[in-house]
Amino acid sequence: MVEVTARICQRLGLPRSSGQIFGLLYLSPSALSLDEIAEALGLSKASASTGARQLLGWHAIRQVWKPGDRKDYYEVQADLAELLRANYLGFFRPKLDASKRKVATLLDLLDTDLAAGDLTPEDHALCKQRLESLGKLQARIQRLLPLAEKLL
Repeated sequence: MVEVTARICQRLGLPRSSGQIFGLLYLSPSALSLDEIAEALGLSKASASTGARQLLGWHAIRQVWKPGDRKDYYEVQADLAELLRANYLGFFRPKLDASKRKVATLLDLLDTDLAAGDLTPEDHALCKQRLESLGKLQARIQRLLPLAEKLL
């Protein structure tokens, strides 16, 4: 599991260590400290700390405390549907909404640049066509979002 999640992260362009940490915690029956994570995976404590912070940001793990112990411990978010939901709502959806606004702004600026003589009519037509194509793709994705949200 550790190796599989490490490879998945690598293929997604994410640090291998983050995948290793997730895989380890996913199979761990109890929360682990950074020292335990680093030792089990052969990572430096700095690498384990960086990976844990990334996973916390993705809501893939959570920080827990053990009474009487000052160390931070980590456990996995075992509900993968909740993990997907949190990342969709906290990362993907806002990015998609922001990109829609940016494309609309670029289309407005494109017309301004043409009027100011900063673009040739040919360059304007090409850029406008491509931006409109991107806008259509975004619109299709937006239409699918209610279905995706129901699935999550």
